[in-house]
Amino acid sequence: MQKLSTGDDATLGNYRKLAVAVFGEGKATKFLDDKIQASPNGEQEEVLADERQMVHLLGTMTFQ
Repeated sequence: MQKLSTGDDATLGNYRKLAVAVFGEGKATKFLDDKIQASPNGEQEEVLADERQMVHLLGTMTFQ
């Protein structure tokens, strides 16, 4: 399991928690909610993308 810079596992659930803390409830959080709902592992689904790419993606979604 990959780790985030916070030391947490790189899961959809942990990315959602970070997205809410940094960006609030918005497009990025909705995107992650949809991914969690579609995943057979839910919040525990591992995210394989690089953390910097994910932060860029979530930030871009938020400010569009």
